[in-house]
Amino acid sequence: MIAAMSIGPAYFNPYELTASQIEAARSQDLFRARHRRPLRQRLQLSDQLMGRVERCRMESVQLVSAELWQETVTLAAEVDPGLRRQLGTDRRPDHLGEILFRLQARLLEEINQQRSRGDAPVIPLFPDR
Repeated sequence: MIAAMSIGPAYFNPYELTASQIEAARSQDLFRARHRRPLRQRLQLSDQLMGRVERCRMESVQLVSAELWQETVTLAAEVDPGLRRQLGTDRRPDHLGEILFRLQARLLEEINQQRSRGDAPVIPLFPDR
């Protein structure tokens, strides 16, 4: 008689591992899709942030609030990580306003690109004979 092999904790089924990785990737994609803001919503948020930064400028505030800075950082990271790096840790209203201008320009470019994709090519149903 052959004794049954003991399957210890080191054993894993590669198919189960692959299935769990695929499921994790799908759930991450679903999460990102639910939390991704449309371009118009990002543009609207940038307008609101710009208005708050302008109020800080009018009131001669030296540094914007941490809340306003954090919202700008989050939006800049969503739109372009390069803008996030340019933002750095500087919380002066002038610097924040400049980054928001660049961010809005980038968003408007993306919106224009979406609009100008053009018509799809027409595929004839009956080819010429």
